[in-house]
Amino acid sequence: METQPFTDWGAQLRRMRPEDLEQVLAIEQRNFHEPWTRRSFLAEIETAPLSQPLVVVYENQLAAYIVPWFIADELQIANVAVHEDFRRRGLARQLIMHVCDLAQRRNCRVAHLEVRRSNTAASRLYESLGFQITTVRRNYYGPNEEALLMSKNLTPLASTNTNGIVSPG
Repeated sequence: METQPFTDWGAQLRRMRPEDLEQVLAIEQRNFHEPWTRRSFLAEIETAPLSQPLVVVYENQLAAYIVPWFIADELQIANVAVHEDFRRRGLARQLIMHVCDLAQRRNCRVAHLEVRRSNTAASRLYESLGFQITTVRRNYYGPNEEALLMSKNLTPLASTNTNGIVSPG
């Protein structure tokens, strides 16, 4: 995937690269109690096409990222985060919608993600996108911190080019 326009205010979407990791890790550490490591993100970059981490960039600043896994006929959204300077602009919503579209083009039938029960803003966003709670994992994030597993049915569209890279439509 080459860089492509992503927002009406000039942000661009492209695949995550190793040189993005300083900014990715800074966002990760500000957003999560147990942040992913550099090694984790590098592994994601290197495991295409199973994992296709994407970044949103605006004027050389990383605004957001998402790590989707395409496994058989399922999409797992493993990680999504937005830099605090770019919140409330719909980037997380747009990224999730984008990877759900990619998943449909890969014939995926369902999308999954998990979220801390205490992260009500994220839960509401996911629900507004059609995700529903399917399972609760007690103490998943430590004592008294549950994970909500959420899923959404997808309608496969099947539009993959010959090299296995999914085009955005």
